Amino acid sequence: MKIDGAAVLVTGGVSGLGRAFARQLARRGARLWVVDRDDAAIGRFGDEWDEADGARPAVIRADVGREEQAAAAVQQAAAESGGLDVLVNSAAVLRDQALVSKLGKTIKVHSLEDWYETVASNLTGTFLMAREVARHMISTRRHGLIVNVSSISRAGNPGQTAYAATKGAIDAMTVTWSQELATYGIRVVAIAPGFVETPMTRRIPPLFLERLRERTPLKRYGTLDEFGHAIVFIVENEYLNGKVLELDGGLRF
Repeated sequence: MKIDGAAVLVTGGVSGLGRAFARQLARRGARLWVVDRDDAAIGRFGDEWDEADGARPAVIRADVGREEQAAAAVQQAAAESGGLDVLVNSAAVLRDQALVSKLGKTIKVHSLEDWYETVASNLTGTFLMAREVARHMISTRRHGLIVNVSSISRAGNPGQTAYAATKGAIDAMTVTWSQELATYGIRVVAIAPGFVETPMTRRIPPLFLERLRERTPLKRYGTLDEFGHAIVFIVENEYLNGKVLELDGGLRF
């Protein structure tokens, strides 16, 4: 698919990986709409956007884990763009904790509230946005692309029960949707990033992050630009479908 002129909707797009994806596509002439629910990050987004990266994306305030808000966000972006070509499902939360842990005489269990929040944001949000964008593309007979953001943690990672579960499920949905939607000219691909410094990964204990860096064959974290370049490849290569593109420096848990 040609990036220049394409209408792209990026969830979680005002910070971290989402913003990196948006920046790389905007640099190549894409028309961007970003969806986010973080009011503080939304407030900073306009000032932090470098005009050298292309036209500033339009921002839609929405919680993608809520059905009405997800549908409204897609409807707004579709109406303003004249038709969406690409969805990048990047919105996610991270609530690290063990299933059960013991410290002294105290036993702590994984919070059900954090479980529900992670599933709503990471998994339900991905499902709802993909469903609504696919509905739009099919109804307008528009060929397109859905990119889901998975994670190296999809294979399982201690302390990330909810996060790993949602990312593994995203891989399964990617393969399923790629088979269902290909008949309508819609590709579905996932990218599984390794570790990179973002507001999300800054919540991980520094000692744990350093251990991960040492275990990575390349002995470093990825950069936001490197992950952004992967999105460019996914969009432009129209034979890539139903696959999870691993970008993790060779790290394996």
